[in-house]
Amino acid sequence: MTDITTSVGPLTINGLTWRKITDQIVTAIEGGSGYWCGSFKPVEDIKTKVSPWYNDEKIWAGDFKIELTDAEDGSTLFFTPESLRKGLQWLADNQLRRLEEIIKETGDAETADVFLQACVLGDIVYG
Repeated sequence: MTDITTSVGPLTINGLTWRKITDQIVTAIEGGSGYWCGSFKPVEDIKTKVSPWYNDEKIWAGDFKIELTDAEDGSTLFFTPESLRKGLQWLADNQLRRLEEIIKETGDAETADVFLQACVLGDIVYG
């Protein structure tokens, strides 16, 4: 496999691909974050032929705004390119092991949950 460098805004991470980011999102939505994430839906229509829509890596490599509902307190949260960048930076600074699991593809549903929490909550709040 070719080593790819992915840039998310000014953040560059060697070995991270848009597919690996997409895999974390899919895993979080389909199991890892279901206990706290009540909904995950685009604010505006997303045009894709990929099913489910959130498995299209082109979405995450572009401009997006996803609305989430926190099932614990009912608050509305947003997942955007900026929150993705901040979440990855938070993982690099605070949970490097989780970032390594994403890059090496050795993570699981818990890894994906930590990833999504970092991206939308800025910390590990649940679990």
